[in-house]
Amino acid sequence: MLLARHARPSLTTLSRMDRCLLPFLCALALASCRPETAPRPAEVAFEEDRAWRLLLEQVAIGPRPAGSAGAEQNRLLIERELRAAGLAPVRETFRAPTPAGEIEFVNVLADLPGTGDDMVILGSHYDTKRLPFHFVGANDAASNTAVLLELARVIAAGRKRGPTYRFLFIDGEEAVREQWIDPDNTYGSRHHANKLRDTGMSARVRAFVLLDMVGDADLRLTRDVYSDRRLVEIFHGTARKNGLGKHVDGPSMDVRDDHISFLAVGIPSIDLIDFEYGPRNSHWHTDQDVPENCSADSLGIAGRIALMGLDVLEKDYARR
Repeated sequence: MLLARHARPSLTTLSRMDRCLLPFLCALALASCRPETAPRPAEVAFEEDRAWRLLLEQVAIGPRPAGSAGAEQNRLLIERELRAAGLAPVRETFRAPTPAGEIEFVNVLADLPGTGDDMVILGSHYDTKRLPFHFVGANDAASNTAVLLELARVIAAGRKRGPTYRFLFIDGEEAVREQWIDPDNTYGSRHHANKLRDTGMSARVRAFVLLDMVGDADLRLTRDVYSDRRLVEIFHGTARKNGLGKHVDGPSMDVRDDHISFLAVGIPSIDLIDFEYGPRNSHWHTDQDVPENCSADSLGIAGRIALMGLDVLEKDYARR
């Protein structure tokens, strides 16, 4: 069976109304043929509710000290989220002696290639302190790990950036003993930083930005005396300029944390940390480190401070 072919009307056969509508109809037809415009990558927003759900999921695992089954569950969570962001997580596994015997530590990292040769590393430790009670570490370290996972999602989905970004989830920051006594601490960051130095890769790293304890319901970032002064001004100063001044410029302290490992190999580093968790830091390493003393708002604020600072770092900061 043949389908009848209808004659195409000429302009002379169209009514005056049809001729008036013709330009509009043509434009409408052309618009319908165009592909839908995707949202601009730069508009990808940090979602504090997503970060909060990740905090709660980590807390639900329970204690997560290095070498434990809880730590492995947390690694699987981290790897799941990195893959969902389109990244390829890699495990960096090593063994080290500790006061509790030899322990296997596992850093998890994923790289997002940039257009240039340099690198920015964003870090967070994911292990919890070994304590003689059910320590769930909502702030230390579920909060910073949740924020870094959400930053990975946002940065990976956003505009193409100059430096390669490495998202580094660090094992073994906490001391195995009750007290912080060298070298019983920062196992994972020392291993990774020394590896960067030994391979010559440390020269490529423009900066190391550490997140730690950023879930405090009363968030106010500490001014760490070890952190690179220019990086402090970039992140704290940018926060002040964007209406977040009350969440920075907390008390000045000498904070021993994973950033020290990177400073030791010549990498400019900053610790974005609120080391006053509860009155006189009374919630730190206690059974009060629970979600009730944290907030989704604080996770969102920490994420925005990090993103705003990274934008300035990319444009205006170079290693000396």
